[in-house]
Amino acid sequence: MDEQMIEQIRSDMAYEFARTAPPEGFPKFHDIPTERHTSALFHDLEQEHLWTKTWVIAGRVEDVPEPGDYMTFDDLGVPLLIVRGTDGKLRCFYNTCQHRGAPVVRDPRGSSRRLRCQYHSWTYEVDGGTLVSVPDERDFVDLDWQERCLPQASCDTFGGFVFVNRDLDATPLVDWIGPMAEMLAPFRAEDLREVYRESRIVPCNWKVTAEAFLEVYHFRHIHSHDGVSVLDNRGAAMGLYPNGHSRMITPYSKQNIERSGMTSWDDWKYLDTHGMPAVEGVPPMVDCTSTAVSIFPNAIIPLGRIGFPINIFWPVDKDTTRLDWIYYAVPPDGSDRFPDELSDAWKARRAVYNQIMAEDEMNMAPMHRSMTSPALTGIPINYQERRIWHLHEEIDRVIGCEHIPGALRVESLLEPYVLR
Repeated sequence: MDEQMIEQIRSDMAYEFARTAPPEGFPKFHDIPTERHTSALFHDLEQEHLWTKTWVIAGRVEDVPEPGDYMTFDDLGVPLLIVRGTDGKLRCFYNTCQHRGAPVVRDPRGSSRRLRCQYHSWTYEVDGGTLVSVPDERDFVDLDWQERCLPQASCDTFGGFVFVNRDLDATPLVDWIGPMAEMLAPFRAEDLREVYRESRIVPCNWKVTAEAFLEVYHFRHIHSHDGVSVLDNRGAAMGLYPNGHSRMITPYSKQNIERSGMTSWDDWKYLDTHGMPAVEGVPPMVDCTSTAVSIFPNAIIPLGRIGFPINIFWPVDKDTTRLDWIYYAVPPDGSDRFPDELSDAWKARRAVYNQIMAEDEMNMAPMHRSMTSPALTGIPINYQERRIWHLHEEIDRVIGCEHIPGALRVESLLEPYVLR
């Protein structure tokens, strides 16, 4: 985020506060079909085409720091294994022995210079998944060892996070992240460490969960306390990026401006971090706004100067989502990790953020139930909610419109508004 970008965000906020209608020429959205959230057909399309062809966050590089270290990853619906090779490179294999299908590792994390199936001890090396040992090889007729190597998925890192993609021909991760990397660069995510994590099972489609974090139209209605909202949604400045990513920077409300000692919504300055170490070089705008980015398809990051939580939404089935949030921040006292017993300041921050998440969560299951009602014939989306439309456009692009029945598609309308 250079000064030019920050000034553009300031200008965008001023425009948002002043406008009396959507920008001239902005397209009218047709209703999003509710069946995109409720039908088995659309869920199956996502399972076949979306989750098999997109990059997702699978963990952190410090989870597998040394050669032979591994971690399992099952959130894409198939058992995967991320391992650091003897050459220091991270690779992702299917955790499926090529003999009878047993997992080659069973512990969530561990370390081994060989991946040995516990069932019959077929053994693979960690640098390429090459099959290197088969007990009683004499009993196999014409066993082709080359054909029995562990299948791989794409694996790469960005900002200290490990990403995987089941598509071996996927767009390189750095190209897929694209210009949104500029938003993330000041936060030095590679230097952050996990503070705590939470997980909830929510009875709703994963998109219902994701959409709750793609707009602030709802903010003053469910996140107000004693009639006071922290943010003013009228000034939210949004940016749409290629590949379904986006950002949203929302100014403080009048009450919060006064409480923070600011003179106006754009009197951006550093605020008290209450003793928590901060990332140097993060612009003061971040302290005086809600600055959030979304990584397509299922991650939302509300950025902060001391670090940030990542909200991730995993489909369990078409009607159920696992909602995880994991907070990453600057470790205390120059250490490389957070202590098991959090400081009072972190306990307080955890309680506040968990309360915000609970307020969002309480709407998700009722909304999903209502989407199956004949009373809701479609979902109208407004200009403030355009990040939701951007999400759905990208879902269709990845699935392929040729695979989606016409009545379930969303029209491609936002390309002229994508930042490149």
